[in-house]
Amino acid sequence: MPKDAHGLDQDLPSLAVLVVDDNDVNRLYMLHLLRKFGHRPATASNGREALDMMSREPFDVVLMDVQLPDMDGLAVTRIVRAGQCGTANPANIPILALTAFAMAEDRERCLEAGMDDHLGKPVRVPELLAAVARSVERRRSGLEPRSPEPAAFDLSAFTRESRKEFATEMLALFLELAEPKGKSLAAAVKEGDIEAAMALAHDLAGMAGPLRAKRLHETMKALQEACLTGNLPACRAHHTLADRELATVLCAVRAHPYLSCGTP
Repeated sequence: MPKDAHGLDQDLPSLAVLVVDDNDVNRLYMLHLLRKFGHRPATASNGREALDMMSREPFDVVLMDVQLPDMDGLAVTRIVRAGQCGTANPANIPILALTAFAMAEDRERCLEAGMDDHLGKPVRVPELLAAVARSVERRRSGLEPRSPEPAAFDLSAFTRESRKEFATEMLALFLELAEPKGKSLAAAVKEGDIEAAMALAHDLAGMAGPLRAKRLHETMKALQEACLTGNLPACRAHHTLADRELATVLCAVRAHPYLSCGTP
């Protein structure tokens, strides 16, 4: 198959590309670059604008800045992957992260949120176009984006650092408080009570910290941030993810040998 000067497939079709970036200079640069290579770019300057555009216009690829002023690119991606962005675009639309943070853990966070790839800033043309081409090839071949399998929640870090008596008391207290708060949170989200949902998500995020429940903390914080925007569909999408993490943590806590009596 013929390649261009960057070693890229010349048969790559013209793509509708949504560029999400809050920096005016970056958006202008990406518009110029993508048009130069025959693509059809559109831009959004924040997460809510991106979700609005994606609910109305079909795109082939999204280039998503991670650091955005209202909700970050990870939160936007989770909403899209949860199918809460209308029907103009499929939930598995390729989303590529653009970020100045290039550590391995940053890349892992992007993949865990559902992004297809992670590209550092400043953008290098060959890497960007190659990543776009890979995402299109996945679509052509019907393959889903690669994403890591969710890791089972592990209490060992918490129990190693705590005396057995204290750890047992903490686990029991977590069960006593987190379970009803989780039910209240679900009810608040269902009823559209964003203020109550935000307060409960804040409480549960704080409770996750001592147990080293990182994903629960992150998903509850993301839900809290979505509540701050007042966007109920976004809150419901984030709640789906946060509730799943809460169920995972509650299951691990109930099964821990320190709680030998178990729970009903």
